[in-house]
Amino acid sequence: MDALSHHPLNRFQQFASADPDALLARVTDLFAVRSIDFPRDEGIVDARLNHCQIDNVGLTYARYGAAMNATVEQSNYYLQGFPLHGGGDAIIDRASGTLSRERGVVGGPGARLNLRYSRDFEHLIVRIRPDGLVRKLASLIGEPIDPPLCLVADVIRSDAQFRWIEFVVGELSQAGSFVPPLLLAEMEQAIMVSYLCNSRHNYSDRLAGNPPGTAPWQVRRAEEYIADNWDKPVTIEALAAAANTSVRSLFHSFRRARGMSPMVFARRVRLARAHDMLAAPQPGTTVTSVAFDCGFGNLGAFAHYYQASYGELPSTTLRAALSNRAGNDLDRTRLPSPEK
Repeated sequence: MDALSHHPLNRFQQFASADPDALLARVTDLFAVRSIDFPRDEGIVDARLNHCQIDNVGLTYARYGAAMNATVEQSNYYLQGFPLHGGGDAIIDRASGTLSRERGVVGGPGARLNLRYSRDFEHLIVRIRPDGLVRKLASLIGEPIDPPLCLVADVIRSDAQFRWIEFVVGELSQAGSFVPPLLLAEMEQAIMVSYLCNSRHNYSDRLAGNPPGTAPWQVRRAEEYIADNWDKPVTIEALAAAANTSVRSLFHSFRRARGMSPMVFARRVRLARAHDMLAAPQPGTTVTSVAFDCGFGNLGAFAHYYQASYGELPSTTLRAALSNRAGNDLDRTRLPSPEK
């Protein structure tokens, strides 16, 4: 993705310096880094950190400009790294492995990491607050988390996660872009769910197993909740509460009964609302304003989904509605023909 080719998250610059001590202070604050050193004199350090905090999830782009070793004693967050360029090695608790574009580290509170990066190393880092992640896990399995969540620190391959993180970071990196709060909340939710489903921990078997079924009325209740709250973030916790079931049971039964996930159903509801707004526009209505009001931050994606659903671009619907309105207004302003 082009948005990731030059300094992702550039709109959220946090740090740019050639001072190793200043770099250590900043990465200690963000990631509990205990020490860094530069083993070879390869020139001046050229470090850069861009960081965007959503709510429970933080996204960071980092480069260091020199070969670097780092020791991390993580105690506050769940982390996952996604290398973009360069390479390195990692020893994390009992695991070890090479770092590359396909492989990065994952670890949680209590993990100790020894990291070695090449001079050209650049990566994205996902940082998740434990309380938010635990709430998300509890909603997925439908019961309180006891015993506590215990993550297996490792070096893992994470292609699917990387593609999603790449998309989110690309959206946030676009100059002048505005990501609607509704979409931002659902992006964060997807990041946490994918983190839980793709890492190993003491609840992995619960997430992988087949959930109990959900009654048809519970699927209908979820649909009603989405229809009533289409203009708000649709969280998996709220859906499960509305349907009085666990998230996994609801998603499993929803897909079996409707052939789609609840989130795809929510997108269809929002597209229908967007069509209504474009077909009967208010003064000042634009395709961009409708897309954002309906939770679509990416205009290209909005146009794609809209055309697939209605057979025309959203601009075509709006243009036709405005043209029809102008014709009706003209008819009303014409003088009646004189009587003969």
